[in-house]
Amino acid sequence: MKQESQNSAAVMKALMADMPSGVSIVTTVDDDGNPSGATLSAVMSLSLDPPLMLVAFDRKSNTLKDMQTVGKPFLIHILSGAQAELAMRFAGKGESKFEGVSWESGYLDMPQIDGASGVIACQVCDIVPGGDHVILIGAVQNIHHDDANPTLLYHRRNMFSTHRFQELAP
Repeated sequence: MKQESQNSAAVMKALMADMPSGVSIVTTVDDDGNPSGATLSAVMSLSLDPPLMLVAFDRKSNTLKDMQTVGKPFLIHILSGAQAELAMRFAGKGESKFEGVSWESGYLDMPQIDGASGVIACQVCDIVPGGDHVILIGAVQNIHHDDANPTLLYHRRNMFSTHRFQELAP
């Protein structure tokens, strides 16, 4: 069924739910050295030369509060297909997101969650306002990629492992 063109938040949210995206958890530490993290779908490669990543946080994000300084290190975890429950946990608010989660101090001494398909270590190099979000641009410092570990996708408010799609590829 064809819908008329509209410019509303509800229509935009519905359309964006139709656009599949990868699922990532961004981690850092707060001023006291405690781990902090959030699930994001607004993550993308911005540049190869120099290597830059873009992450967008809701302005109300507690994790964003820990990252708004140029030079601040952070890790982007490209989640594996088996980490949907972890993604939902880090999508919420609260102080106990890391409780019971297997992680260690990783690249740049930031909290690194075990089992991700990839981890990109960055340092904030620019902060840009973006409506109800804040865009952080990160200078890539290190990359780990486990290409045998299928990634997690978000589509129509559901999560799927890319292994389902790899079976369809020629």
